[in-house]
Amino acid sequence: MKPPIVAFAACPDYGAGLAPALDGLLGHLGGWEAVVRPGQKVLVKPNLLADAPPSHAVTTHPELVRHVVRGLRRAGATVQVGDSPASAMSLERVWQVSGVAEVCAAEGVPLLSFEKGGTRQVSRDGYVFAIAGAVMDADLIVNLPKVKSHGLTTLTAAVKNFYGVLPGYQKTQLHQAYPKPDRFCRLLRTLHAVLPRSFSVADAVVGMEGEGPANGRPVNLGFLAASEDAVALDLAICRALGLDPRRVPYLADRAEGAACETRGAPPAGLRFRAAAGGAHLLRLVPEPLLRLASPLVWVRPLFDARCTGCGRCAAACPARALRIEPGGRPRLTPRLCIACCCCHEVCPANGVRMRRSPLLRLLGVFRDLR
Repeated sequence: MKPPIVAFAACPDYGAGLAPALDGLLGHLGGWEAVVRPGQKVLVKPNLLADAPPSHAVTTHPELVRHVVRGLRRAGATVQVGDSPASAMSLERVWQVSGVAEVCAAEGVPLLSFEKGGTRQVSRDGYVFAIAGAVMDADLIVNLPKVKSHGLTTLTAAVKNFYGVLPGYQKTQLHQAYPKPDRFCRLLRTLHAVLPRSFSVADAVVGMEGEGPANGRPVNLGFLAASEDAVALDLAICRALGLDPRRVPYLADRAEGAACETRGAPPAGLRFRAAAGGAHLLRLVPEPLLRLASPLVWVRPLFDARCTGCGRCAAACPARALRIEPGGRPRLTPRLCIACCCCHEVCPANGVRMRRSPLLRLLGVFRDLR
């Protein structure tokens, strides 16, 4: 079997150079004509996590969505755009603030609410979930992840972006059902396996490092990357960023010896700082020991002075571990917290930090010394 192909193209910004960079990226893979056939139904799936403007690097940049839509239509595809953001978000506001509504209106393509289009229930590998019908009806999913750090999975890129094909509150419920990173990331891999054929173009022109996926720092990475193999793409992105893929639970079993054919190259010398919260470190602790040592081994949110008391964190918490006190301050019940980072994802004020227990910080030091 031939190794998967991952293509890279330098792209310093979202201006006039974006279209030629995307054309060059697709040129490494045979062009859009090699990806899609005339008449096929394509679902373009950006990352629309929250109602953040493009400059915050939380969502896929709307100009990338625009040029991908144009390329697919030139190749003869029928195109729709859709995603399901975090459950505490207003979908229409996410569309507007992210810039994707304006792009879809200008390009004349439907912008879908996954919550309104019906679902298909899937049962596989011990997991049960419902996927948006528009996703399962597509001949091809063109996946447009934003490259960001993530408090639970270390990296969010191609594989993690597919989580948005699950409409509504079930995304939160599944976090509660599978709080440990290994089980949750096996869910991601299972979800990816049952989807129609996909092709991923990663937006790493400006990514996010630090307290991602919503409250980190925009960082100029200066590249696009693409592949038909989402796992291979994420592994290649880890290597480009200097990030050990063993820190990413959904990549850990592919980190050693996984080969791909690389065409083009990302900028050299990139440095990328992953989230400091370290929920992924919980996977270093055996589950029976984790239950026994729960007073000593934890990752919990800390709310700082930037908190505005908007209540999104409590609305998004799958474990009902948060409530808003009179005066607007969130109050955490520690024994209920499952370290899913949902509160961190939806905070619009950058007011949440995921803090590790002293013992877990020590485990992180030992890991880094290996």
